[in-house]
Amino acid sequence: MEAPPTIVRAKEKGIQRILIATAGNTGRAFAEGSISHEFNLVIVAPQSARSRLWTTDEISSKSVKLITLKQGHDYTDAIKFGASISDELGVETEGGAKNVARRDGMGTCFLEGVSTIGRIPKHYFQAVGSGTGGIAAWEAAKRLVLDGRFGDYLPTLHLSQNQRFAPMMTAWNKGRKHLIEEDLSLPSDEMASLYAEVLANRTPPFSIAGGVYEALTETNGKMYGVSERDAKSAAKLMADSEEIDIIAPAAVAVASLIQAVNTENVDSDSSILLNITGGGHERLREKYSLIPIEPVLEVSNSSTSLEEVKEVLT
Repeated sequence: MEAPPTIVRAKEKGIQRILIATAGNTGRAFAEGSISHEFNLVIVAPQSARSRLWTTDEISSKSVKLITLKQGHDYTDAIKFGASISDELGVETEGGAKNVARRDGMGTCFLEGVSTIGRIPKHYFQAVGSGTGGIAAWEAAKRLVLDGRFGDYLPTLHLSQNQRFAPMMTAWNKGRKHLIEEDLSLPSDEMASLYAEVLANRTPPFSIAGGVYEALTETNGKMYGVSERDAKSAAKLMADSEEIDIIAPAAVAVASLIQAVNTENVDSDSSILLNITGGGHERLREKYSLIPIEPVLEVSNSSTSLEEVKEVLT
């Protein structure tokens, strides 16, 4: 949802290439979008994300260039290395949570939900890494309240993370506006073993103005930590009941809804919008040959100079 408006906005501003750091899902979406929009893209990702980086159509290594960080580096390392490429080599980044096009693209899901339901839901559930999806839903809801036709209230945000690495949940449940080192203590080499690695972001926009903390505060929100066992059980429930496979982060969101029901955080008659942020990969494999995005460079993050990166980007 966020890739098309971000790419279009960049092209409207005369930007010919952007860089995105990813743990897999967002990078895949931007790669697919770059094909249809004939746009140049640089992807920086940890090696553990390789299996999640593919497209349904052939791409040129000249238009989409993947740089991977060797084993032992995580998503946050990719973010930092991407920032150094941007700073030193002048490659524009996509902007993350600070990019209004990206937030509005993600908010489209909320608008579509409201259009279908006919009113603002009382509760909104989504799994988050940076939390940008939660911010986007909150911003979309505020616009609808100003519009006045769909309700005069904001939905309660229910945001979820991996139980093993849930820095925002920990800070929120302890009443802290800022993350501390203790919240981020999971070693980098253990990040790849998380059930939903794409949710593991060490630098989320939690404390900034307009960030996750503010969104949760204004919506009387709640946060959840989900175990791998519960997430896998939720994924099976979705497959059995809806006949579609869902990706790991979406399974975390479904499991958090189950938690909320069991703890009576939501009523049985509440209107609920559950954001399934991805799925249908098994169905895709039946219709398409999924083409892996091959890296143009693998770096160690410390020994690889930016000159080597510059060489593959020219």
